[in-house]
Amino acid sequence: MKGQLLVLICIISLSLGAEEQVLRLGGSATWNGVETMAGVEIETQGQPYSAVTLSSRKPVTELPDLWLTFDEAGPDRFADSMGHYTVTAGQSVLRSSSSQARLGNGAALFTGITVTPSGSSAQTGILIKPGPGALFASGSQIEEFSLDFWLYPANLEKGEQILTWSSGRKTAGGQSLFQRIRCQVANNSLEWIFSDFFTSVEDNDRLNLYLKGIDKLLPRTWSHHLIRYDARQGVLEYLVNGTIEAVIYTTKNQKPGGEIYTPKLGAGGLFILGERFSGLIDNVRILPAYSERGVETKYALSGGYIVTKTLDMGFTNSQVLKVLADVGIPKEGAVPPQIQLFIRTINNPYQWIEDESDSWIPIESGKLLGQQVRGRYVQVKVQLYPSDTGESAPRLHNLSIVYEPDVPPPPPSMVQAIARDGAVELLWKPSPDRDLAGYVVYYGSAPGTYFGTDALLGPSPIDVGLRTSIVIDGLQNGRVYYFSIAAYDKASPAHIGALSREVAARPLRMER
Repeated sequence: MKGQLLVLICIISLSLGAEEQVLRLGGSATWNGVETMAGVEIETQGQPYSAVTLSSRKPVTELPDLWLTFDEAGPDRFADSMGHYTVTAGQSVLRSSSSQARLGNGAALFTGITVTPSGSSAQTGILIKPGPGALFASGSQIEEFSLDFWLYPANLEKGEQILTWSSGRKTAGGQSLFQRIRCQVANNSLEWIFSDFFTSVEDNDRLNLYLKGIDKLLPRTWSHHLIRYDARQGVLEYLVNGTIEAVIYTTKNQKPGGEIYTPKLGAGGLFILGERFSGLIDNVRILPAYSERGVETKYALSGGYIVTKTLDMGFTNSQVLKVLADVGIPKEGAVPPQIQLFIRTINNPYQWIEDESDSWIPIESGKLLGQQVRGRYVQVKVQLYPSDTGESAPRLHNLSIVYEPDVPPPPPSMVQAIARDGAVELLWKPSPDRDLAGYVVYYGSAPGTYFGTDALLGPSPIDVGLRTSIVIDGLQNGRVYYFSIAAYDKASPAHIGALSREVAARPLRMER
């Protein structure tokens, strides 16, 4: 009784169609199934598995003279992306995780003064030494320049040094000068001091300039700082988060009009970043021009996307049931981050129309799809958008494509072969499949080799439609023939299933 019940259950399950299957990307399955990425990156740090999120890396639209991204693997590998400066990080400098960084995969993390076992203070901060061809190389003639960075202070203690540059030179009259640019914390804001950096045309007079921010900075909050010089007007400006907070003219009375004093550099100039500072600094740049670019959002408001590879569901006419996207959405902004899913299917992957947007069907995560989403091959596109402020992004942890393959019918059962005169009669029980369209009979003169050509109905295989018995005429008496039968479905082209058990018979001349 139990055996009969088991057979009945198997027949019912086969008649109801194939079981659901899943194609997975992300999570423990990795993202190797992604073909195209634009404006996104795969984030691996700080999570059990990697996730797809928007990239905060910015395209280069202005060629910097110095560019420190701090995206390298560690502080010992920090480098100028432009190759103009050598960079050496002190013992107190670390590299932050991507989640702490303002842009890219890391930021420079400054932990303050490091004391060696002997009790002496070690090098703190990051030393940046100009090389040949750098804007701040010894004796370089600077016209316009801009310097900007992102700052995340831990405490904003008075006297913390954000950036210093120092050099020495002799004037045209032989006087020795010590030049300096200093950016430091003062009363919860930053102040800039330029000492003997700007000089008169005759080099007989120099300026000491002071600029200070207006708004108070907040600890543990990112802010953007830009100092820029316009040589045509002789104006030096300090901007915080895109707003001008201090302006001064490089003239004798530091007002518009009069002789413009210009930068003149000595020998042995050196930058120190983050000396006696606790917090994060990211994306430090020097540009050989007056930058008119405003502060950009962390993520491009246009967002980014991924497109999966052409994934094979095994059989033509397979149906995609739903797509599940496991997404982390920060609650930030009036319009929070979000994603949008698209799908397309096809039976022949060489017929994709790459630039045809109409081929993509917008869908919702977890929602059952209609019968029209069918094919052997499937692609999914995921569009990621940041919050309206551009400061937070969604994280796609994994993607699951749930589908039902249009599998071919199972083979018929209880196949019998009865020898006749010059023929073999075949009989079988029907295949229990609701999509059944017919059967094909394979035959041959050796076991498992079905290349027969003797039958009057034609060479192997023979399409016999929905019949469950057939007489194969035209066979040679005395020769053993081997047969196997497969079922096929209503798909176009039809799916031919597995072969039944093999049966054999020898046609013989019968008495009349």
